[in-house]
Amino acid sequence: MKQSDDLERGTRRDDDGRGNLLILYTGGTMGMKADESGRLYPVPGFLTEQIHAMIALHPDDHLPYVEVKEYAVLLDSSDMGPSEWAAIAIDIRDHYLRFDGFVVVMGTDTMAYCASAVSFMLENLGKPVIFTGSQVPLHRASSDARRNLLSSIRLAASLDVPEVCIFFEEVLLRANRSRKADAGSFRAFESPNFPPLATLGLAVRASPALFLPAPP
Repeated sequence: MKQSDDLERGTRRDDDGRGNLLILYTGGTMGMKADESGRLYPVPGFLTEQIHAMIALHPDDHLPYVEVKEYAVLLDSSDMGPSEWAAIAIDIRDHYLRFDGFVVVMGTDTMAYCASAVSFMLENLGKPVIFTGSQVPLHRASSDARRNLLSSIRLAASLDVPEVCIFFEEVLLRANRSRKADAGSFRAFESPNFPPLATLGLAVRASPALFLPAPP
């Protein structure tokens, strides 16, 4: 799919400046739980509930107002292909003027392919679209899900990066320059031929000179 209409910037923020964010939850490890045999399976409603709970736990951090669109069928990313990637782009297009940024939560196996494809589907993008996921489900004590998710929400609401990105374990990468490099590490993604757009430590260290230009 290729969008024929340009995406106007049209950013709308509430009076308190917190902004409005849409999270598209398509499936993946982050919202899964294990059955009695240890096999992971998606739990409808679980991640959406946890996202709102996490936002409520941080009233002093001025996180954005969040709306979650949970897909009716939560898919493993290995079961997603071009039609599912196009559906994500269409959702962003259809909600574009209502929100200041977008976070897409999905599985990691095909995230780089999906995010890269979406980056070419959305022409003249003027707002951040950040893909993220986790290596370990959110309900596990050792999970990387909480950090990846809250960091993506913060960056999508505060960083003026008008392109499709992947955020994973402290680094924000240009989506169409990224690849999954290590399935056994929390730093699962890399961008070998292009530096990170931002890194997250005690503060956000962004490199605005690397960002794609915003549409006029």
